[in-house]
Amino acid sequence: MLSSTRFLHTADWQLGLRVNYISGDAGAVVRNERFATLRRIGAVAHESQAEFVIVAGDVFEHHGLRPETLRRSFDAMAEIPVPVYLLPGNHDPLTPDALYRSELWARECPRNVHVLDSKNPVVVRQGVVLLGCPLLERHTLGDTTEHLTPELGPTDHVRIGVAHGGIKEFLEQLVDPDEPIRNAIPVDRAARGRLDYLALGDWHGVLPIDERTWYSGTPEATRFKEKDPGKVLVVEIDGPGAVPRVTPRVVAGLEWKKAEFTLDGEADLAGLQLFVEGLSRKDTTLLELTLVGTLDAATRARLEAEILDKARDRFRFVRVRDEKLYTFLGAEDLASLPTDGWLGQAVTRLTGEIEGSSAEERARALRLLYRFHKEAS
Repeated sequence: MLSSTRFLHTADWQLGLRVNYISGDAGAVVRNERFATLRRIGAVAHESQAEFVIVAGDVFEHHGLRPETLRRSFDAMAEIPVPVYLLPGNHDPLTPDALYRSELWARECPRNVHVLDSKNPVVVRQGVVLLGCPLLERHTLGDTTEHLTPELGPTDHVRIGVAHGGIKEFLEQLVDPDEPIRNAIPVDRAARGRLDYLALGDWHGVLPIDERTWYSGTPEATRFKEKDPGKVLVVEIDGPGAVPRVTPRVVAGLEWKKAEFTLDGEADLAGLQLFVEGLSRKDTTLLELTLVGTLDAATRARLEAEILDKARDRFRFVRVRDEKLYTFLGAEDLASLPTDGWLGQAVTRLTGEIEGSSAEERARALRLLYRFHKEAS
């Protein structure tokens, strides 16, 4: 009996993703890229000679997808050259209205696509078994992996658990003591259930919990704050009890980058411009810039015209967070500062002559003072 196996672990495809904060053509590109990503996953499956693909939950963004979106999903999954096993997650739980229960699914789902819709073991082939933990509702207070015991399923097979949720011991550090923890999975579930591998979904970046328990992350990022998305995992297991070998493979078509800059004068614009112009693949990059500081009106105009406007034309999407970037206009802004106390004294000194300082240094100090006053008030 051949018990060694190689497969792909992925999760959180969220096909039909809503990206309401990205409008127009850019939003359509972000939504549609996910279908191209599935084809790249299929290419990795072929190149790595994987036997099958596991999708550990949140295959779809929600159950209200239009038929055309579901059919495009079917087409992309049909091109994956091996069986694909889908686990219902918190975005697409196995509720009565689930896509997985629809007439369209029954009629048109590709033959290579299978839903892990029960807790019963699924023998992929002799020597390899999947032990699924489908979510029956978006949020549950119970442990959906509790049934993964050493007695479940054949014991002489490579045993692969598939679940969607957060590691309980991590979640406990993030929530208030009285707050209920939903979809929690014990950190030692693989050991408790004598699993050779536990494929997890829900966390959107690659994250090893231990040598047998991994989050694959989403293969295509959904927002800027995700850490290490854009990959699938190639998992190799030599046999029951063997330690898995896990290799991340990049499949993302879009890059999501973020950076923060402090701008307090002309010289600071050069560093921002160098960063923006140095980024490659601008047409497939989404960029979030956080800008803080204080600029005079002329420099602020240069920032918009010479850097940000050009970036918006060249990148797939640019989001600028400039709530703490203040424009210092001159006498009117000075008049808004307090005239008494230490602040008033500082303004008086900086607007006059100070031995050993240049006019630019004093102007920069005034802009910083103005910025701190605005943030404090």
